[in-house]
Amino acid sequence: MTDLYGAPRRRPRYDDRYLDEPSFDDARFDGPRFDGPWFDEPWEEAARSDGPVEDRLTELVFLDGRLVSHSTRPVTGTAWAAFAARRDREERQPPPPPPTPRWQHVLDWLADRVGGEAALAALDAAPLGESPDLPDDYPSRAERQRVEAVAELLDSVAGRCFDVEVATALRTALLTLWRLEPEAVSRASSAAACAGGIAWAVAKANGLLHPAGDLRVGTLKDHLDLRGAPSAYGATVRAGLVGFRHLASLHHRPMGVPDLLDLGHPDLLTGATRARLLHLRERAWAARDAHPARTSP
Repeated sequence: MTDLYGAPRRRPRYDDRYLDEPSFDDARFDGPRFDGPWFDEPWEEAARSDGPVEDRLTELVFLDGRLVSHSTRPVTGTAWAAFAARRDREERQPPPPPPTPRWQHVLDWLADRVGGEAALAALDAAPLGESPDLPDDYPSRAERQRVEAVAELLDSVAGRCFDVEVATALRTALLTLWRLEPEAVSRASSAAACAGGIAWAVAKANGLLHPAGDLRVGTLKDHLDLRGAPSAYGATVRAGLVGFRHLASLHHRPMGVPDLLDLGHPDLLTGATRARLLHLRERAWAARDAHPARTSP
């Protein structure tokens, strides 16, 4: 056979005879036959009845993507034994606890603001009384001068920025800090820095600073002639007042509650602030009583 130019025509690279797949009936095909069921009857029965507990390992063999064999045997002594043991431990673990209800988050948040569950239960909204007097005895003359200087500055801040009730809270915060952590007062860089930290913490705990309140931090800073922000030393004041007490809501503020600093002392909160907390407590208690089965032990 020649082409148009008289040259012999080449044979195609393929032959139609080789396009047909070998039949299972072809004598030349020696592989396994699949004209019967893929799985033997015992395996199917074991799959339907979940099989014995010991025979947990099933191995499948595929040839060219087709299942040709399987075996079921105990997992003990195989490379999968550690994996099976880990699965057993996971199944024996108790289920995760249910999510904490929202009312519990609110109660935890309230308890952190007033010093615990007992203080929250005994909370009232009575206005703060008169400012307490300064102590008479001090370890040294320098410490007396420092406490008196801080107290004088706090009185000045209260007269310029706050009312009489906040003035009582400021003086109470100073005496509480002096009793619990006296070094937070005596080792401050200056009396103004200590007074600024106390004023910032008390104002933040009562929601008096902008944007929650009307007072701007710059006004407090300018009145005390501070170089840095009052909040810089306010963190030291807060740490001294809170101490090592566990805080349940340290990194979480529930939705619907005001942004109030957690000092943990109800006598540092004005009557108006405690009235807000009492309203939240009553609503949280009502939600808790509506779902008594979900009350935590």
